[in-house]
Amino acid sequence: MGKNLKSTHEKFKKKAKKTLYKGLDTKNKNKYRPSYLESISKTLNLPADLLTGAPIVTTVGRNQICIENYKSIIEYNTNFIKIQTKACKICIEGKQLNILYYTDVEMRIDGYIQAIYYQ
Repeated sequence: MGKNLKSTHEKFKKKAKKTLYKGLDTKNKNKYRPSYLESISKTLNLPADLLTGAPIVTTVGRNQICIENYKSIIEYNTNFIKIQTKACKICIEGKQLNILYYTDVEMRIDGYIQAIYYQ
């Protein structure tokens, strides 16, 4: 009973750290991962907008844009329009932007479109 007992916990902890997370990319946390509904729609070979309510953005040249499956208009002026969808926010920058019409399902924007951002 006179022997000194030394804990080997730290030794095993260091060894486990090397093997426990091997193969996992813990540094890149912003990597895109599809949602559950997106993976189901891909498996069933269905359009993503049916199950997930993903926005459909259609542009005609630089002068016209149609957005389907939106929730609300957050900000609106002649140079900037921000729209909330189920999945993200869509920001449209341009000049002389005007919302021609909007319904519960879609909206049409007219003007000189310079950029479209997804947030």
